[in-house]
Amino acid sequence: MARNRSPVRRWDRRCTPGWDTRDAAESRALQDAMLSRFITEQVYPFHPYYHELFDREGIDPRSIRTVADLQRIPFTYKEDIAPHPQDPENPRRFVLDPGLALGRASTARGWTPLPAPGAGGDPQEQSERYQPVFPMFTTGTTAEPTPFFFTLYDLERMKEAGRRLASVTSSRAGEDYDLRVVAVNNFPGSAHLAHWVALTGAEGAAITTFNTGGGPTMGRERVLNIVERVRPTLFMGLPGYTYDLFKTAVSEGRDLSSIEVVAMGGDRVTPMAREKIAGLLEETGAVDPVVTAAFGCTEMKYAWGDCGDWESRGYHTYPDMEIIEVVDPETGAVLAEGETGELVVTNLDARGSVVLRYRTGDVLVGGYSTERCPACGRTVPRISSQTYRRPHARQFNLAKVKGNLVDLNTFVAVLDNNVDVLEWVVEIRNRNDDPADVDEVWVYVCPTSVGEVSGLRERIVEDLRNSLELTPDRVMVTTYEKMADQLVTSGDRMMTRVIDLRLPE
Repeated sequence: MARNRSPVRRWDRRCTPGWDTRDAAESRALQDAMLSRFITEQVYPFHPYYHELFDREGIDPRSIRTVADLQRIPFTYKEDIAPHPQDPENPRRFVLDPGLALGRASTARGWTPLPAPGAGGDPQEQSERYQPVFPMFTTGTTAEPTPFFFTLYDLERMKEAGRRLASVTSSRAGEDYDLRVVAVNNFPGSAHLAHWVALTGAEGAAITTFNTGGGPTMGRERVLNIVERVRPTLFMGLPGYTYDLFKTAVSEGRDLSSIEVVAMGGDRVTPMAREKIAGLLEETGAVDPVVTAAFGCTEMKYAWGDCGDWESRGYHTYPDMEIIEVVDPETGAVLAEGETGELVVTNLDARGSVVLRYRTGDVLVGGYSTERCPACGRTVPRISSQTYRRPHARQFNLAKVKGNLVDLNTFVAVLDNNVDVLEWVVEIRNRNDDPADVDEVWVYVCPTSVGEVSGLRERIVEDLRNSLELTPDRVMVTTYEKMADQLVTSGDRMMTRVIDLRLPE
């Protein structure tokens, strides 16, 4: 039985300035004004990379007046931000720095940058807005992780975004849910964006939260003990580990009946995973649990959520914090509403590291919608929850395996789309660990449900043979617990699920 739904909850009333009740035209007009101000007052005067890019491309910052004008700006790729051997400080070029504007002469076209807010005024305000307080690292195409810098101003924005996320993911919960909610944050520790989204969002929504640091920190037994003792109404965590944890709870006869909402993020959340997790919770005593998902990336600095309807209605965005575009993955042409394409994100009113027209590599099946959500009634744009990763045209994910040139992303396409596979890891090895010996491909899979794996090995072998013209040497069906050390969760599944263990000759 579906729970009562309310399009506006107590948490929503502090949304500024009430974006989830505006129509698309009004929202876009406000976005246009915010974008124009952000480009002229923050990005062009204070951003090292984009100031140079605008001058090099002959772009007058004052000409970027509307969202449509963004198309004059070239795309930004992850490798543009990443450190390079010849320039390890390259990521710093994406950090707003008011000091750049001080003493800078007027440029060609008669442009004179405005002084930074707080310049000559309160030094503390200046520091809170612009001083990076910590980096969060993201994977890239280089061997070095890429830092993305946050300021205190960004953390306040993350708190607000998290408060909205809490409101969206609780849309199907009971009417008084926001007054009695207690949460367990089981996302991995401080290096993971999802952990910070849960932490700051709980603070913004005034939720009592117990932070476990994730399963590897405490172990399943201690996490389950905390859940039984604390009696949370909200559980947050990675989908694979959450499934495995609840499966253990069922086998041990644990009581998880207090949980009403499960919010998962940091990795792919399939419809099958939602259904399985809801079923496991009901076996532990929960009544009509709501299973929701969140989507984010480090370059966004926060996450969007779905409203927990039985059929996902997409992730609800924050149009006063970002601009989204959907483009043709091959040509880069901007696509219309409802068309499948790659998600492109522009930060709006952010500080620290800032990106414009950032190619996320995530392809949205069905693109985005500006129609009112049929489940919760919000009118903010929603992106499709059906996503898959695509390598950028400037990325090369090819490797020689068994003498053939193989696109490693095909492993992601084949194994992610198998509804019987919850998690997986592919290892490329030398036989007998001898660098002179032949290559071997080992595939480890954790099934969505023990007891439903008949023929799974054979199907995986056949799928990989048809897609890659490559036959894996071993396919091992195992448990999530045994795979835990091999799993490294991040936004790029190819880089964390396909591991090349071959030794140099």
